[in-house]
Amino acid sequence: MKTLRLLFALACAVTTASMGWAQTLVANQALAFGSFSAGASAGTVTISAAGARGSGGGVFLISSGSGAAASFTVTGTPGATYSITLPDNGVVSMALAGNPGTTMAVNNFVSNPVATSGSTGLLTGGTQILTVGATLSVGSNQASGSYSGSFNVTVNIP
Repeated sequence: MKTLRLLFALACAVTTASMGWAQTLVANQALAFGSFSAGASAGTVTISAAGARGSGGGVFLISSGSGAAASFTVTGTPGATYSITLPDNGVVSMALAGNPGTTMAVNNFVSNPVATSGSTGLLTGGTQILTVGATLSVGSNQASGSYSGSFNVTVNIP
């Protein structure tokens, strides 16, 4: 079995249509899949929007690297609603440090509040915490090492 330690960098974008109140999206915590061992068969590591970590297939979690959901603070006009856009499947991957040709796909992004069409978040008091999780696809006998990547989260505050 191979031990993989994964740290997933954050990238974010904010779009706004209003004037007069500063609209911000601040990254608090990177999405991290933690440490795990890749077996002879492919599998997955999943981080929920609440930060719960699970595995499937030939992947075995290592407790010393627990992982975490990404966390953002959305700030804007008190009482305003906003929409969230997460990456589509097939767009995001993580690359092995020193060997960018060795990658793993990241798909099935989820958030709390849930990203659906229309307004999904409510800036009660002018702020809200947005958390994001995803599923990492691990290949059979995936090369060990540190992997990293980035993804975009777009918040649109009308």
